[in-house]
Order: sequence, then C-alpha cells, then structure tokens
Amino acid sequence: MSALIRSIERLVGGVGVFAAMLLVPLVLATCWEVWARYALGAPTIWAYEVGYILTGAHFLLGLAYTLRAGEHIRIDLFSASMPVRLRAAIDTAAYAVMLALLVWLSWALFEYLVAGYSRGERSGQSALNMVVWPFRLVFLVSFCVLALQVLAELLKAISNLRSRAEA
Repeated sequence: MSALIRSIERLVGGVGVFAAMLLVPLVLATCWEVWARYALGAPTIWAYEVGYILTGAHFLLGLAYTLRAGEHIRIDLFSASMPVRLRAAIDTAAYAVMLALLVWLSWALFEYLVAGYSRGERSGQSALNMVVWPFRLVFLVSFCVLALQVLAELLKAISNLRSRAEA
C-alpha cells in the first residue's frame, strides 16, 4: 500500500511542479500585454484569454499538490481535542465520500470535454476565440489527479486507523 501511495504522490508532485511552471508564461504574457498596450499603443488580441486560461490551469492543477502538502484549509477547533483514532475515523469517512464525489465529477467532466470537442466549441471571450477542449482537458486531468491524491489520503487514514486499533 505504501508503494501505491508513494507512486501517487510522486505523480502529484510532478503535476504540482508543472502547475508552478505555468506561472512563467503567465507572467511573460502579462508583461508583454502591458508593454504592448501602454508603450506601443497596440494591445494584443490573445493576452486576456491566455491569462485567464493559464491562471485557471495553475489553480486547478495545484489542487492535488496542495492536498498532498496538507495546505488546504482545515478547521482544527474540534478535531484538535479529539482522540487520534476518532480523527482517523472521521478522515477515513470524509475521504471516502470525497473520493466518490470526485469520481462522479471526473466522469461528468469527461462527458463535458467530449461534448465540447465534438461540437468544436470556442470560448467567445476574446478576438482569439480559442477552442475550449484543451481547457476542459485540464479540468478533467486536475480532478482525476485530485481523486488519486484523495485515494492516497484515504489509504493513509485507513492505515492510521488500523495502526491505532492495534496499539
């Protein structure tokens, strides 16, 4: 089980690094837009759309990495005073429910991706009018990777629950 958890977390780490690297083209595109607009008097037709797509991709692809790092908001007001075994049981139940929801959401996002691709949908947000399926693919990949990290967290919670039961 620990090999599976390590493999999932290695994948999530790679996706997290990729998400962080998306900031480089985002900053470059934003700087170019500011330069072109104010210094050259010639705003681009692509910077707005590229900016919001890269920002969204950065945020979505970073979800699983943030969970792996334990940086999502967690209210410890009640759980800090609970016994460790009870906390592990609550984590196990919560991650099980979350995993089921993420699998369902990932399937719906797959259908959303296929529909957008088959209809040739475009964003309509700027003159660039990009096709939407690549961004919908980012949605799907993000939530699938998040589901994998939730599976890893569920396995860790189950392991923690079992080790507390044996103690």
